[in-house]
Amino acid sequence: MVRMCSLVVVAIVIFGAVPTFAADAQQDNAPPKLQITTPAAESRPAILPPLYVGLAALQVYDGYSTIRGVREGNRETNPLVGGLAERPVVLWSLKAATTALSIYLAEQQWRQHHRKQAIVTMIVANGVMGAVAARNASRLASRH
Repeated sequence: MVRMCSLVVVAIVIFGAVPTFAADAQQDNAPPKLQITTPAAESRPAILPPLYVGLAALQVYDGYSTIRGVREGNRETNPLVGGLAERPVVLWSLKAATTALSIYLAEQQWRQHHRKQAIVTMIVANGVMGAVAARNASRLASRH
């Protein structure tokens, strides 16, 4: 009796699943009932990514030239940085944070539809860092 009940249960499970699979196959051809669309993302202007890279490169050069200049006897003239040139890990962390913050602010401006402000922010940041890098380069060159 137990064997017979077991066979019946197994048969029901096996043959009961077949119509379920067949129903799933038929539903695959049906059109979706819910369709999700996302708005097309606006692409960045061609100038923003190079400005991001340029800012990062200028920050790296500034960090390098600052550390090298202080080791060669120059004095750090930026009162905000002060003695950080003698602690390279802290200086590089500050450089990374300020670069990331500038890029973040430009991205936020871009997303809030202040596109011209985003570009101007990056141009100003690159200009300031370019001036700092040029000054560091001239000071290093004058020492040799």
